[in-house]
Amino acid sequence: MRFNNPGRYYVWVRAYSTGSEDNGIHVGLDGEWPEYGKRMQWCKGKNKWTWESKQRTKEEHCGVPHQIYLDIEKAGTHDIQFSMREDGFKFDKFILTKDRNYTPKDEGLKVTTLWPMESYYKQIAASVIENKTLPIADFPIAGTGFYKHAGGKWLGINPNKQKQAETTTDFTFKNGTYDLVFVAVGENDGQSEFEISINNKTLGTFKPPLSNEVFEEGENNNTLWEKVQLKKGDKITVRAKVGSADGKEWARARWSGIIFTPVGKGKDVITTPFQSNLEIVQNPVPIIQPPTGRIAVVADGNSPDPDDLGGTAVSIALLRAAGLEDRLVHYSHSCDLVRPKRISEKAEKERHALMQSACDMTARRWGGFDELTFLDAKWNKEKTIKDLANAIDDSTADNPLWIIEAGEPDIIGYALESSSKSKHQYVKVITHHPANDDAGDFFTWQQILNFGIEEVRIPDQNTNLKVTIDKWNWARDHKDARVQQVWLFGKMAEVDDVVRFQKGKWDCSDAGMILYWITGANVNNGISRGTVDDVKSILLNYIEK
Repeated sequence: MRFNNPGRYYVWVRAYSTGSEDNGIHVGLDGEWPEYGKRMQWCKGKNKWTWESKQRTKEEHCGVPHQIYLDIEKAGTHDIQFSMREDGFKFDKFILTKDRNYTPKDEGLKVTTLWPMESYYKQIAASVIENKTLPIADFPIAGTGFYKHAGGKWLGINPNKQKQAETTTDFTFKNGTYDLVFVAVGENDGQSEFEISINNKTLGTFKPPLSNEVFEEGENNNTLWEKVQLKKGDKITVRAKVGSADGKEWARARWSGIIFTPVGKGKDVITTPFQSNLEIVQNPVPIIQPPTGRIAVVADGNSPDPDDLGGTAVSIALLRAAGLEDRLVHYSHSCDLVRPKRISEKAEKERHALMQSACDMTARRWGGFDELTFLDAKWNKEKTIKDLANAIDDSTADNPLWIIEAGEPDIIGYALESSSKSKHQYVKVITHHPANDDAGDFFTWQQILNFGIEEVRIPDQNTNLKVTIDKWNWARDHKDARVQQVWLFGKMAEVDDVVRFQKGKWDCSDAGMILYWITGANVNNGISRGTVDDVKSILLNYIEK
């Protein structure tokens, strides 16, 4: 257990005792059995779960209160151990308290396993803007031998069931040469071994060192392979074997993901400091201070990833809540102009309808967008290109156009090609993920830049805005139907059956670019690492006015 504050902690244990031969236990600290942890005794509460904190003495067989405690001399991690005095003793909970007069009742405090609030993997993954990531959520679990551990932070192996596991996923990013960082977890029960393969060819193996704590994350528990050549569609495999330091207790081969970073950046990623002890403060409503100019959004949603359903609903709601609906001059969706094999023709047709509904329903319910037509970029390609090109041609130094690249860049490229070259200097394209930049069928990202626009690149918004679905229960359970409707579209993406990596997730990552813009962009220091709490604060502040 980790103790932030040294001092004397009184020990309470909830036990089930049936008689005089199964009613005692000892409590120890860091391998020692101090006198004031010995002979905890139960005399009352037989045949039921009963809390107790009394020490048996020669004078008092049923125990003296306030004499079972542990003195923690230093802050940090300490081992708390229990030893049965008799066979058959049972207990299910214990409490350590500095309050001498505290007495637990009934089931006592609710027991919750608390893992660090911050994800180490997410922190280092966001350390270099160009990073591309394969977190454990992108790897299949069923039938692999792995299981989700620590609330989904890591994959691990249950050594009581098996000693090795293997999982494989696709490399979905642009062909190229990368530094590959594998992010594992050090453990004190043993050194597990990991093997990374590409297309069944071993890249290398890695054993994290034995840790001092139960588990540790950080520089020493990561490994780096430099200048790795990869192609889109390559099979990335992680094989793991659990290790044991003593042959009795086994590690669980915990790991959190893989990071692909530009050549030469791997060491920077690995050495990124882990800020694990962050102060939790009440999240204030972000200040709305957008830059001058207008905004246009080009989203996909008809591609395999359904994240734009939630992203679109949140984006439109944020613009309305910020009072900036009149600054939105173009919104198109389904900008993936060539259907990939991973989505069927019927499924893509469904997505077009869902994306149109996400646009029209959110705009109608939240209000303020009556003058805007939400366009299907693939099914109304020429009209979409013309509409965006007109917005570009209206741009000036005092009234620039900010384009949100929430999908493939082709529509943006066609609109730039169809517009006046002299206006391109007043166009700024906000992007957050290379998966969009590199996905064009007709324009590369470099070709977009060659038009003379300004690239405004922010960190990957998936880091904080692709979260477990329970983080959005506040919207699901809100009394206002507009908030519930936003949640519904994110839920529809979660139950979508085209891809597996959104299961259990609520993803509005592309809306992070809207949050960045409405809070200032690169002019007024906009929020570049927005969170669900930021979205929640803005929406509810508007709803509750």
